[in-house]
Amino acid sequence: MPTYTILLILKNSQYKKRQDYNRKYYQKLQYKRVKSESFNSEYIRKQNARQQKCRRLKTTAQKTSTNTTELTTAAAQAPSNTTAPATVRTILRKAEGILRRRANTRKMKNKNEKLSNEIKVLRKENLKMKRLLSQKRSEETSTADTIPMTSPTKLFIDNVSPTAKRRATKRLLNKKENIPRGSLSKLRKKLGINLSNNYNPPSSTPSTLQKDIEEFLLHDDVTKQAPDKKKQLHGKQVRYLLNHVSTIHQRFMTETGNNCHYSTFTRYIPDYVLKPSTDDWGTCLCIVCLNPQLKLEKLQRIKFLYPVLKALLPDGLTDITDLVTDEIKIKDFLDNLVKLEDEQFNITYTEWTKKKNYKSNVPVSTKTTLTSSISDFITKFSKEINDLVSHIDRVRQQFRAAKQARQMATEQEDTITIQLD
Repeated sequence: MPTYTILLILKNSQYKKRQDYNRKYYQKLQYKRVKSESFNSEYIRKQNARQQKCRRLKTTAQKTSTNTTELTTAAAQAPSNTTAPATVRTILRKAEGILRRRANTRKMKNKNEKLSNEIKVLRKENLKMKRLLSQKRSEETSTADTIPMTSPTKLFIDNVSPTAKRRATKRLLNKKENIPRGSLSKLRKKLGINLSNNYNPPSSTPSTLQKDIEEFLLHDDVTKQAPDKKKQLHGKQVRYLLNHVSTIHQRFMTETGNNCHYSTFTRYIPDYVLKPSTDDWGTCLCIVCLNPQLKLEKLQRIKFLYPVLKALLPDGLTDITDLVTDEIKIKDFLDNLVKLEDEQFNITYTEWTKKKNYKSNVPVSTKTTLTSSISDFITKFSKEINDLVSHIDRVRQQFRAAKQARQMATEQEDTITIQLD
């Protein structure tokens, strides 16, 4: 292979490598210019500075060359009949320059077309977003026009409890004379508070229902006077309830005929009428009622020693009656008790049991102290709770039946009632 062809092959390979490098370089450069405005501005600034520097160098070179060319004008202006032949290097450089310029212009045209297409797509998306935003704003304005705006004060007053409203109204009534003119009508229109009506405070005299409840609770078969005479409240001897409040409420409605609500009945119970604790009695009144209460109080006392009890027992539960009168609460409580059967610790508790005494032939109720595992304690406690639920339900059904029979006796001539004391 001749040397000339080898040189051409080497030149072509070098040209292709340089062309690939230039193409990748200009692609990266154009990509960065499109993505970053700061880079594009910095690039333009440096390019302008470089061009200005080249122009300055060119002008200085031209000025210096004029002095040197004056000395050789004769030789330079002499006619020459022969021209230097073009070499292979100059031919290759010219062809390379033409190809490079064409490739660069083609690349720039393609990039400009791509950028223009992307700009068109972005403009279309921008128009769509503007249309959607305008539609949303128009919908919001239409809804705002249809729905009337409520003032914050009106919203606040509507969410305040009725008792707080009454207290605020009373305070405003006391300051009614000092309120500026026109404020009363604004309060009535905006907040619905009418201060024109005179406020009559409730009388301090007790109602007939309150008197009937107090007289009913003084019966010896409903409450019993405390054995200790020193136990007094507000100058009156303390009396203990002999049954659950719900049962006493049913009995009150049966015997007196007053159909009052349970909450009203409990509100009118005097302060000196109390529910006795398990230690206030020396003898047992009802094993079915007292033993579950004793076990509940024991669990409440030791729940701080065992984290399991603290997690399962509800806070603030001191009266077993609050549970047995609610089916949902008692079901949840029994489900929590079942989870304690797998625990491994012993518990010491007290309960009332029937035991025979040598002084009497009949079993006597005595308070005894027992120690057993927590699983045995839970099984006994669950059984006693179920017995207490059925016991209270049975007593309440008896009072309901007695009340119904009394009403039937007043309405029907063929029905009579017999009161047994």
